[in-house]
Amino acid sequence: MNRIRTAALAALAAAAAIIATAMPANAAVVASDPPMGLMIQVSTLAPSTTPAKLKEWMVAVRKDHRDPRKPGYVNNLVLQDIADVNGTLLTPYLDVIAPFLPGGATPAFTKVSIGGAEDQVWTGPGSKYVEGVQDPAFRERNVSLSVSTGKAFKARYPKVRFDWYIPYEANVGAFWDYRIEQGYLAYINDMTTRLSAVKSGSFSWSPSFWSTPSQMPTWAMTNLSENLTHFFPNLQAPLTVNLQDFVGQSGGASTREDAVAWVRYLNRWTARTQMNVEQFGLNASGNLAPGDSVEVPARSKFYVSQGVPLGPSFDIRYWHARLYGGATS
Repeated sequence: MNRIRTAALAALAAAAAIIATAMPANAAVVASDPPMGLMIQVSTLAPSTTPAKLKEWMVAVRKDHRDPRKPGYVNNLVLQDIADVNGTLLTPYLDVIAPFLPGGATPAFTKVSIGGAEDQVWTGPGSKYVEGVQDPAFRERNVSLSVSTGKAFKARYPKVRFDWYIPYEANVGAFWDYRIEQGYLAYINDMTTRLSAVKSGSFSWSPSFWSTPSQMPTWAMTNLSENLTHFFPNLQAPLTVNLQDFVGQSGGASTREDAVAWVRYLNRWTARTQMNVEQFGLNASGNLAPGDSVEVPARSKFYVSQGVPLGPSFDIRYWHARLYGGATS
């Protein structure tokens, strides 16, 4: 969720004061969510979420959400930003998570994908999503850090069976500019090639569209289609696109129908698309807060009814607060 990362950090620091809709203690047992995955942005857990609190969340997943016959089943996990900006593994949290991963002593997930360090700072003009991704040196910094982070994770947790998550998200709508499309293509191909040398595995990525389909000019859609026709066939490894639905980030300005329309649009080039159902909304101050206990599962069910698979959703802190009540820390 890079576009909202700055706002998210401020919101997470204040999240202890945000209380979700009151729900009974066993709410997770009767949760109406369809099967889905979860994301954990490890780099933003501190200071609001302690390792002990994170362990409580892991225990809750294993206890209440591992029966595929029941609503609320959780299957997969993405560990996003598992190291700090210097590439140092965030081991106080990862040591807590590791036993709950495939290959761990008390597994709570069918699959886990890991990836990346905390965002590198773009110091050049403009935006990391526009000018930054066109800069080979900046791309290299991001790729090198992800590769070294992946090696460190593999060495510290040799029994964990994991796949790869590609950080450095994108506004796919900006791919109407071929320079941006080519920048991300070079970045992803370099990333997948070098991570495959560390360990074989599948790859997933969670970009978004910052505009609704109706907001995109005709000329932009024409260019976008041409550039995506170049982008997907030239990926050097199969890539699952776990599209952020953008409903939570936009405060509802982007709708669930818009999200489905974008998935169907991407399906013209790839069948490897799924939905990242944002588990948060915006409160009156514009900060992130747990999503509505009725709207979020209804949105998830809508995607399933439209034939859109659900992927890992951002993020466990909002999911847990929605189901169990209490703060996001």
